[in-house]
Amino acid sequence: MWPNRTGDPPTLRTLRRVLSITTGWVLLLAPVSPGSAQTVDPKPEELGKQRSALFLRATHAPLTDIESDVNQLTVVSESCRVKYGSTACGLPDKALESGNLEERFDYYVRQPVEAHAKGRAVKVDRRNWTGVDLRAHP
Repeated sequence: MWPNRTGDPPTLRTLRRVLSITTGWVLLLAPVSPGSAQTVDPKPEELGKQRSALFLRATHAPLTDIESDVNQLTVVSESCRVKYGSTACGLPDKALESGNLEERFDYYVRQPVEAHAKGRAVKVDRRNWTGVDLRAHP
């Protein structure tokens, strides 16, 4: 495709830059603990499950307590973006360039979970109500 890195298209150069920044932050911020190693699975459906679990944990713990998990999810999310694309992984097209924990949590956890929840909302259409006897349904 492109013989050297300087000939890469701008989006690929930007993606490489974001991935290297993200990986750097994760390596600097993540505590070294052999017992807490997780499998990196960039599949979109697995990523959604991990986000939901982390979102729930964040309701019971301060962000600083789950920072290593946010960092792990950041790496998995960016791996998913590279393999499957932003839309499939529930991420915006533009990558996050901040190292702030609250912004990373919002970008990689809260916003995708809320967007997914909005997509699952039940749509009620009054046209479907005609002829339905509500007393017949418990």
